[in-house]
Amino acid sequence: MGFVERALEKLTSVAWYLDYDPITSRSRFKEEPSINKIVTEEKDMVGIIEAKDYLRGRRDSIFAKNIFNNLILAPASLSDIDDKPDEIAFCLIDFDEATVKSTTDNPPEIVDKMFNNTGESGKFRVYRNRLLFLVANKIELEKAVDNAREYKAIQNILKSQNRLQDLSETQKKQLKERSGAKDLDVRVSLTNTYRHLFYPSNDPKKAPNGLMHYTLPTQDSSTIKGKSNQQDIIVKALKDCQKFRSEEEAKPYAPAFILQKVWSSGLDSISTKGIKDAFAKDLSLKFLMGREISLLRETIVKGLQEGQWDMKVGGQLFIKTELGLPSLTNIKIEFSDNIVLYRRGILEPPAPKIIELNAQVMRSREAAKPVGVRWKAKGALTVTLYQDNDLIPGNFKPSDEYKTTITEDTVFKVIADYGNDETESKEYAVTLTPAISVRSPTSTYQIPGKSDSEGTQGDLFDSQPPNINLEGTVNTVLTKFGDECSDRKVATIEYLELTVDKTVDYRKIGTALPLLSRFNISIDQTVTIQAPDQFVRFEYQGKIRGFQSFFTTISGLLNVPNAQADVSLKITIEFPTPITPEGHELNAIKQALTRNPVEHISLNAKVTY
Repeated sequence: MGFVERALEKLTSVAWYLDYDPITSRSRFKEEPSINKIVTEEKDMVGIIEAKDYLRGRRDSIFAKNIFNNLILAPASLSDIDDKPDEIAFCLIDFDEATVKSTTDNPPEIVDKMFNNTGESGKFRVYRNRLLFLVANKIELEKAVDNAREYKAIQNILKSQNRLQDLSETQKKQLKERSGAKDLDVRVSLTNTYRHLFYPSNDPKKAPNGLMHYTLPTQDSSTIKGKSNQQDIIVKALKDCQKFRSEEEAKPYAPAFILQKVWSSGLDSISTKGIKDAFAKDLSLKFLMGREISLLRETIVKGLQEGQWDMKVGGQLFIKTELGLPSLTNIKIEFSDNIVLYRRGILEPPAPKIIELNAQVMRSREAAKPVGVRWKAKGALTVTLYQDNDLIPGNFKPSDEYKTTITEDTVFKVIADYGNDETESKEYAVTLTPAISVRSPTSTYQIPGKSDSEGTQGDLFDSQPPNINLEGTVNTVLTKFGDECSDRKVATIEYLELTVDKTVDYRKIGTALPLLSRFNISIDQTVTIQAPDQFVRFEYQGKIRGFQSFFTTISGLLNVPNAQADVSLKITIEFPTPITPEGHELNAIKQALTRNPVEHISLNAKVTY
């Protein structure tokens, strides 16, 4: 194209009376105005306010919710932006609210306030690492307004039938072509107006106020055509700024990274919600959204599998040991305060579910032998008891006993339910055949049979049973216990059970408990109180500390006039290292019990020979 042709093309685009005939390729001046004059005159009728309103609509459309669903359009006050550790808040600042002039400008004052304050009096923003601000360029805004005024003018002409009747077919065609071109010009100028992105950064030199200024690349008709949403441009820019992880980096974070960069060194534990919230607080961390959240869940599981941390979900513990890690099949990793991670060594692996079960046949010449069955299932919620696979009805406690009679070999079984589908069982076989034996899966007590002068078969009382049972006053019981240990050649004592069932004894032994605090004590209590207009039933199994918190209250209820009470209090003193009958421990227990002695006490001791 020659110089003259280029000059004519430019002149035709702006001249008011110059007409170009595409058929003959000739240009000539005419008396009737060209399309340029018609559009220019109509453009003068479109005000700046109308043009800006149109730009706002177009802006809100091209930046509509897509990747950033929490789109905040033209926030006018600090409170328009919440301070919650939710998804990223993409704040589109209105061009009448604030603009910038160059790529080196600091964030506008309103943006800085929105970033650091919540709008509530004296309250600073906590979750700042989830805020994005897009601000308009002042110079580019003027171009966008001018393009919007012309586009609106063309649309006004095209929508007026009277105006179109005055135009030739060529002019109508030119007007429609010009409408399409100007529509694209509006889009390009608008995207080039909103090029100033401010994102959280922990760079004290380049972003001293916590916001880094990044200028998006300019766009033209070739790059903008066919793109209905601009949010993907923002995402690409954030990846270039390393605020978003790239596709190559998109894999679960290393547990070591969480320990070093996310989990504060002064905290022994942190909830999974706390882990996620940290990404919304710390300006040095990358944005967390979309697939990144799922990858963070995988990181939490990976840390458990590698033994980098332990986890507690309600009452369940997940600790990797030499035996491996408890199954996570039924656990859904959510970001919740109920799922807590612990540094290694803080949580202790759950104690093995051990059920202590024994059955003792009592002295009797009758065919039906009385049997006392005792068990202890620490931590169990419910216990069921079976005799030869037949369920024995009753509401049994984790530590309890059951008495019955048997005429033949019998197997007792306890099933303890610990919740969360965890159960354990223990069986104990009692044999009444010529050689009487009491055995369990872990131990066997054999008593050889013998005949007396009447020819009767020897019974279990000829043996050395693992339990000693006595009752009477404190002095009587403890003295007899010492004699029994001497006669039976008892080597060690594993635990003592002391039981009272009278109201006066309940009060007395309760006052002795503080004197026994040095020992490992467990309480098994059932109290039923019937008084005028009152009925109280209280059951407790647990440590002495919990019992002491309500002992005074129960004692007060027992003093209510005309109250009738049924009490049972069993104190179990366990010796982690079994003691000897001659040890000082028994003497200390005796001194505590005789300080305010009860009238009647039952003693059950588990001993070894």
